[in-house]
Amino acid sequence: MASRRLFIALLLVCSAASSVQAACVPLRFGYIDQHRPPYYMGEGTAVPDPAGATVDLIRDAVMGSGFGCLPQLVRLPPARLRLALISGDIDMTIIGEMASYPPEIALPRDKSGEVDGNRALHNKLIVLVRASDKLPATTNPMSYFKGKVLGAGQGNAFAARLREQGLTIDDGARDVERNIEKLKLHRFDGVIVGAVKPGHIEAVLKRYHGEIVQLQVPLVDTKLWLGFNQNYYQAHREQAESLWNWIDQHRSHLGYVIEKYRKAN
Repeated sequence: MASRRLFIALLLVCSAASSVQAACVPLRFGYIDQHRPPYYMGEGTAVPDPAGATVDLIRDAVMGSGFGCLPQLVRLPPARLRLALISGDIDMTIIGEMASYPPEIALPRDKSGEVDGNRALHNKLIVLVRASDKLPATTNPMSYFKGKVLGAGQGNAFAARLREQGLTIDDGARDVERNIEKLKLHRFDGVIVGAVKPGHIEAVLKRYHGEIVQLQVPLVDTKLWLGFNQNYYQAHREQAESLWNWIDQHRSHLGYVIEKYRKAN
């Protein structure tokens, strides 16, 4: 009798384990292999601990959206992310605003079929300048930098949009630090950085002891979406839609996570 009870218990344990495994929808999230604190931490393919505020947001969104398990994190050079998504080497990555979107990429759509701005991550582009230039903090960067050179990080989706608006963008540098060095050498007139709020780049500025400052007026507001490989989306539509809805319902969550990183420092 005891052996039969043990056998039944083992069957129940195995059944429960199988159910947990079946409930897990694997998801490969691709993101940049560059150190851009507080959003992304560390360089190269290794995922550090902590991984960065954006990665924490994605983990929370995935776990809150019915996937049933944490995403697999895949770090790639910025220029490779969109190609990897289209080919299916990754299942999801962050997609910026574009004039048109490849059909191989699934994005949240509103009732009219347009890309849904409500289910987006909202971002501001801030310009860093030399303090010695003595620009008023209220300078309008969109008009001031016409005819000047702005530095930006590699692989930023906003570069094409800004060029269309008449700005000269040099996006050859790998990270903010290299761009700031070029700014200090007067090779750039300003450096563009992305931030959810202007105050989120205070930690970067502290390293330059007042030599580099930020303009208070954002260059432009941008939107970012979590884009899925189209085949993956068709296979896991319910989870993908749930994730996009989670982003809409938790708009302040990234700011909350960033505050945790700020307190940790």
